Amino acid sequence: MRHVIALAALFSASLFAQEFRSTLAGLVTDPQGAAVAGAKVRLRETATNTGYEATSAVDGAFTLPFVPPGDYELSAEASGFKKYVQAGIRIGTNQRLSQNITLSLGAITESITVSADVSQLNTASASVGQVISTAQLDSMPMNGRTPLSLAQLAFGVVPASDPRFTRPFDNAGPSGFSMGGGQGQSNEILLDGAPDMTRNRRVAYNPPADSVAEVKVEVFQSDAAYGNTGGGTVNVVMKGGANDFHGSAYLFNQVSALKANQFFSNAASRERAVTRFNQYGLTASGPVFIPKLFNGKNKVFWYFAYEGIKQSEPEPTFSTVPTDAQRGGNLSQLLSVNSIYQVYDPLTGAREGARVRRQPFPNNVIPANRINPVARNILGLIPGPNTTGGADGINNYFNKAVRSDNFFSYLGRLDVNASDKHKFFFSYRINDRLEDRGRRFGTSVTGNLLSRVNNGATFDDVYTLSPSMLLNTRLNWTRFTEGSTRPHDGFDFTSLGFPQYMAAASARNVIPFIDFSNFSDIGESGGDRTPFDSFQIFTTLTKITGKHSIKTGIDIRQQRESSNAFGNSDSWQPMIQHLLNIFSCSSRKIWLSV
Repeated sequence: MRHVIALAALFSASLFAQEFRSTLAGLVTDPQGAAVAGAKVRLRETATNTGYEATSAVDGAFTLPFVPPGDYELSAEASGFKKYVQAGIRIGTNQRLSQNITLSLGAITESITVSADVSQLNTASASVGQVISTAQLDSMPMNGRTPLSLAQLAFGVVPASDPRFTRPFDNAGPSGFSMGGGQGQSNEILLDGAPDMTRNRRVAYNPPADSVAEVKVEVFQSDAAYGNTGGGTVNVVMKGGANDFHGSAYLFNQVSALKANQFFSNAASRERAVTRFNQYGLTASGPVFIPKLFNGKNKVFWYFAYEGIKQSEPEPTFSTVPTDAQRGGNLSQLLSVNSIYQVYDPLTGAREGARVRRQPFPNNVIPANRINPVARNILGLIPGPNTTGGADGINNYFNKAVRSDNFFSYLGRLDVNASDKHKFFFSYRINDRLEDRGRRFGTSVTGNLLSRVNNGATFDDVYTLSPSMLLNTRLNWTRFTEGSTRPHDGFDFTSLGFPQYMAAASARNVIPFIDFSNFSDIGESGGDRTPFDSFQIFTTLTKITGKHSIKTGIDIRQQRESSNAFGNSDSWQPMIQHLLNIFSCSSRKIWLSV
């Protein structure tokens, strides 16, 4: 088991660290440009009515930190001035935005509405980044509809993975890119500001595209808190609930009728294998509402998303299998192809000086009483030829094998606006992938079942201790479990003639792995299982002093990895030696590593 603990103390003049929320700051002045102190500045999210308040300082400066992405209305009030209202403000992910407010003389009961845009120019930080907005996520094509894959289109990002494998259940493909000249797959991948990575920095959880608000790609981050990366940082920001009920449903379907046949399938005169990619899902959100008991409008909101994928992809394969005659020991046909296929009797060796000469089997036929019964039983697991192949039988079996994936994903989130001073959210996510691949003969004697299961939870709390001091606490947990089992898991190999003590000593009973030097292999090891846990406690305390913000905090991380591998017997031998029970190499493997 491996434990990794990271602890960092952060002191910075920049406000955010591993943060998906933004800051809106500016000055409140009168028509002559003089500072207005004591003005009440309020930012209201239009979807939830969630408010963020600040009071302008002596120099007129105000700062509104920890503002989630969304659409807002900005207002300001001061005695002797008309109320200032500015609607249509769009705030993105991890931005430092500037908006000055000019108040007009008049009664506070009067108001003036402006429509000027908030400045998107970041003058408070040297960080270099790009936001992929909701509109871009909705309109840009995505192979597999994986939002993280769009990060590869940002400036300073170089793709380093196969573009075919960027589906939601792919982990290396969507995160396989380099940033700012760093190594590929060495970046920090965040989900709502929290780590979302496997042990080797692949992405752990890919949320449904309809659940993502924005993707922030930062090639260079000057904030002291961003240290857990060899390149850049990508922050995927999720949607939450609102006062109105919303929902969506989708279905994307690719079927065999629209696909061409595989080259090797055509060459073998075989029909198309089943090909499909069915991706479907739904989202729903709104306020928590229990008739006659609780109305969470403006206070408590929920969000739910589900996605499922069923994919089948042809992987046609040619194999070399023994004929019925060869299984019975008759290899005379091979001798007519080439003399190198002459089989010699290992029990007839006679020394001639420094050499040993053995006698060939008459007509290249092994007597039936010389064939090992275990070997005969093992060959019974392998099908016979179904195509001509070469003159010596090479590639005499064709199978339109199919690689299939079954995947589902769930996401739940609860946002609570306890007061203007206290806001928090909790989210839980899970996805599960099962890949069935490598069945060369269309049966369970070969192949692998790859399983990847991810669970994660995030709790994030922002509390305003005073108008100029805020505390943010985040707890995050991710568990990514990857493992392999065999389609023949549970196989009773004593039925092949192996002794009972071998089965009793095996961690998993599977078909023994036999590596034929001139025929296709069968069997496999017992598989493996590797769970990886990542824990984070992240806390920052922010003090606002006029135009400046001072922040201090800690980032504590612990990582745990356990690995279990299940062995079984294996052997390497030419098929002839297999029949005669003469092993070139054999071993018995039973191990458990932690």
